[in-house]
Amino acid sequence: MEENEMGSIAAFDSLFTTNRIQMMKVLLPYLKTEQQGALAVYIKMMELNYTLSFFRNNPHAMPLRFPQKSDSSRLWDEILPFCNPAERNRVESMKNMMQNMKQMQEMMETMQMMQEMFPDGMDMENMDLSSIMEMMNNGS
Repeated sequence: MEENEMGSIAAFDSLFTTNRIQMMKVLLPYLKTEQQGALAVYIKMMELNYTLSFFRNNPHAMPLRFPQKSDSSRLWDEILPFCNPAERNRVESMKNMMQNMKQMQEMMETMQMMQEMFPDGMDMENMDLSSIMEMMNNGS
């Protein structure tokens, strides 16, 4: 996983915690195994209470402004490290489907452009590369 992705996750997590909660997380591995579960649940409850309190006191606030991302293929890449094998297969299938749809869209746009440039159609069989290049240069 990229450091950038872990940074986003850590930044989000750090918003909804306090120094006291962080100290309890440090303490966790030093406790006996049978005590760790109870403290882990208590830590999560404290984080939830802190988060609820934050938004109750600041109803319109989101303390972290993530930059908008529009590249959906990157989304799938960022999710993959957290997937089990079955989820990984589904995510990879979704990623491939989205990439195929994007390629189809690009092909449709190219075809549309070609139809606009040559509304009467083109006789591609009787054209060579130099005549196509000449037409494109004259068209622009």
